Amino acid sequence: MAVKENIQQKGLSNPAALALASSPAGQQAIGGAIDTTLKVAKITAIVAVVSIGGYIAYRMYKNRFVSMATNSKYPKSNITKDQAKAKAEALYQAMHGWGANLDTVLETLAGLNYNGYVEVFNAFGKRSPAIGSDMTLTEWLNNQFTSSYDRTQINFILPGIL
Repeated sequence: MAVKENIQQKGLSNPAALALASSPAGQQAIGGAIDTTLKVAKITAIVAVVSIGGYIAYRMYKNRFVSMATNSKYPKSNITKDQAKAKAEALYQAMHGWGANLDTVLETLAGLNYNGYVEVFNAFGKRSPAIGSDMTLTEWLNNQFTSSYDRTQINFILPGIL
């Protein structure tokens, strides 16, 4: 009697199901179901890994920094690469956080020729704002200075960058 109660507790109270599961054909069917389940799980895992890898590659491609090339038709840059790095850092500090310092930005951009701006742009790269995704120098300027007065001031110093 204890064996029968034990079988009923395990959910094998149907004698036909118990006989089928115990038979060689039943064992083969269970083995086939397990093999199929493992194959589906393997395919699902491969699809998940490829999808995650593809997503990461897409994000890296989309968020990459594309440097500007200097224009040989314009005069050479009027600043060195070290000066460009210093200007890029000064611009970042002037625009990062809440509120941008227009005077510092104008002072930093003043006197640059086109290829000088390209050097500063490349030295700036893509940087993180307080909120949002990484932006280039031109994107930062467009994001931080939206009033017509601010934009006019920047375009007066470097025509066409905004």
